[in-house]
Amino acid sequence: MLLQMKTLSSIFYLLFFLIPLVASSTDTQVYIVYFGEHSGERTLHEIEETHISYLSSVKETEEEARACLLYSYKHSINGFAAVLTPDQASQLSKMEEVVSVLPSLPKMHRPHT
Repeated sequence: MLLQMKTLSSIFYLLFFLIPLVASSTDTQVYIVYFGEHSGERTLHEIEETHISYLSSVKETEEEARACLLYSYKHSINGFAAVLTPDQASQLSKMEEVVSVLPSLPKMHRPHT
């Protein structure tokens, strides 16, 4: 009887906590958010903080925004790469300062060596 309760408890945990978590993580992918060229007026730290503030507007917390930021383009272009849902990418693309939001495609070619 105790073993059956533990088994039921494990199944309940799997169904109600893990499956939605896994399902929500599969809807994400890497997007490149592009703002255009740099004006040269901001420091590298200020640029990254600006990128995080944009992510914070579509994420639930600043910690989540920082965790999803993969790379800040700070030298030749102004933009960032981040793990987003399609809805979050859409929200960012509607912001006036954002030039474009594109999904990052996996490498199409493999080395021949």
